[in-house]
Amino acid sequence: MANKFSWRTNQLLSIIPEQYDGALIMSEINGRYFTGFNCDNGYFFVTRKGCVFVTDSRYTEAAQKAVDWCEVMEYSTPQMKETFGGVARKLGLNNIVVESDRMTLSQYRMMSDLLEPAALCEDGGLDRLIESLRVHKDSDEIACMKAAQGIAEQTLRHVYGMIREGVTEADLAFEFEFYARRLGAERLAFDSIVASGENGSMPHAVPGARRIRKGDLITFDVGCVVGGYHSDMTRTVAYGEISDEQRRIYNIVLRAQQTAMDYLFAGGDDLAECDAAARDIIKAEGYGDYFGHGTGHGVGLEIHEFPSVSFRGGKIPENAVITVEPGIYIPGKYGVRIENMLCKTADGAVDLAEMDRELLIL
Repeated sequence: MANKFSWRTNQLLSIIPEQYDGALIMSEINGRYFTGFNCDNGYFFVTRKGCVFVTDSRYTEAAQKAVDWCEVMEYSTPQMKETFGGVARKLGLNNIVVESDRMTLSQYRMMSDLLEPAALCEDGGLDRLIESLRVHKDSDEIACMKAAQGIAEQTLRHVYGMIREGVTEADLAFEFEFYARRLGAERLAFDSIVASGENGSMPHAVPGARRIRKGDLITFDVGCVVGGYHSDMTRTVAYGEISDEQRRIYNIVLRAQQTAMDYLFAGGDDLAECDAAARDIIKAEGYGDYFGHGTGHGVGLEIHEFPSVSFRGGKIPENAVITVEPGIYIPGKYGVRIENMLCKTADGAVDLAEMDRELLIL
């Protein structure tokens, strides 16, 4: 494992512009990506003179074991200035680039003081460089995401068995979390969405006290985490017989999703074109005003990460994992969304989900 993380660090060093001595990574998520160590108070210095991981006494021993391929230093609050100033001198820091997207103003001011006279650069360049590395998922990352997806699918099938008249959305959401954890999920990827009936028109509805009724469409947007990596899946099911309009809207969304997925399977790699493949179907059927969000997003160590499948466009990098999740939301009535995760390959894409997408009537 150490070799993989030191390799990632060297990859970052190879693309940092020469005018910078290196980078300071303070965010928990990027720190984990480059070190393999999950720590909410780590300062990872990546420089051409070497790498140093600085943390406090709560994490020192664990960090020494996990990040055994670089120097680990401990600081105490009263001696922060001495410790970080020593790191700056040791590594010869004059200019160092930081994560502007993930750094608060108070953190920036603090580190500017601690590392003085070194100058911190917060122009966003480091964030883009890290994005360019994290977007390419390796086999270990994809294996974790597939495992998380497998737990989510098994759990959702279990939850389907609980659907009956009178059960609440919150009951179903709670059971999903309980069962997923029993199957080995580290945690949920996000707070589960269970939206029934009229609540389904809100894409990010919060599960509440609404009770399931016959004729409801029920949207489940769920995911799990394994090895730090997320899964993301949405299925909409029917409880009892539904109207012809509900069936029609479901089939439009399913066709829109399949069209976007087929674009990827055929080797398409443009984010805007992928978005349009789904959106144009929904527009042509007269529901364009009822699909307001992007068609998808990247997934990995975070549930939403680069790239975004939207009109803004750009290329889909090889080995990126993205979602395809069109929807139609009729205010006050119901909504439909269907979502799969796909991994982009050199000549197509692989669907990481196995769960059926045809309309299921329970």
